[in-house]
Amino acid sequence: MTRSQTRRVYIGFVLVFVLLFAGGALFGYTGRHTPICEDGKPPLQQHDTGIGQVAYLCHDGTLVTK
Repeated sequence: MTRSQTRRVYIGFVLVFVLLFAGGALFGYTGRHTPICEDGKPPLQQHDTGIGQVAYLCHDGTLVTK
C-alpha cells in the first residue's frame, strides 16, 4: 500500500468511529426523558433483583422491571 492509500484507510476508520460515537450520543440524548412509570412520575422505590435488572415501584402500585 502506498502512503496515500494508508492515509485513506486511517481517515476512513476515524470517520466510522466518529459517526458511531455521534450516533450513540444522539440515541442517548433522545432517550433521556423516557419515563419508567406510565403516569410519567418518578418511581417511589427501586430494588436490585440481583440478576442485572431493577424493579421500580410506581405511585399506582405497579411494579416495573427494567
